[in-house]
Amino acid sequence: MTWIPAIGGGRRMPARRSINVIASTAGAFFLLFLLNEFLFSRLAYSEAVNWVFLPSGLRLAFVLIFVEEGAIGIVLASSVISLLYHFNSDVITALGAGVVSGFAPWLARLICLDLFKLDVNLQRLSASTLLKVTALFSIVSPVLHQVWFSLRGQTQDFITSTAVMAVGDLIGTLVVLYAAKYLLGRVAVAQQK
Repeated sequence: MTWIPAIGGGRRMPARRSINVIASTAGAFFLLFLLNEFLFSRLAYSEAVNWVFLPSGLRLAFVLIFVEEGAIGIVLASSVISLLYHFNSDVITALGAGVVSGFAPWLARLICLDLFKLDVNLQRLSASTLLKVTALFSIVSPVLHQVWFSLRGQTQDFITSTAVMAVGDLIGTLVVLYAAKYLLGRVAVAQQK
């Protein structure tokens, strides 16, 4: 069995499982993007800047849980999304947005490990610490995205676009995390019966 070494997570995953995680995270991210488009496309502030962005919750969760594999899945899905829905005539901007989408939560995770003294396996992750991680992620990701979009001439107002994207990422992440918490609670209750 081939093993893929971990870069920052301190664990190793069999190659087949790693590929499955990457494919699954990419697929889930893409599907939640489609749902977000269906539900909230009318609330978009500008190109690739949304007042509510549910996939940001998966972005953070997948990178917290699967680390590099989660980030790679996000990069792949976000690159496809950017090519199909936002920057189809600008491949470099689309691919760069995809890379930023996977890199930002990975960077936020590294910052949080140091800043909040988190265990790399996220043991003892409290609700208040998760809120801090979410808030930090909701700042890092929009700033990096808007820096990239500014460099590529795709944003007219850096400050406003960053602020709107931060609100959208925060709302989306909180909705996804609390929905997951609710569903996990329901599963636990059902298993006790």
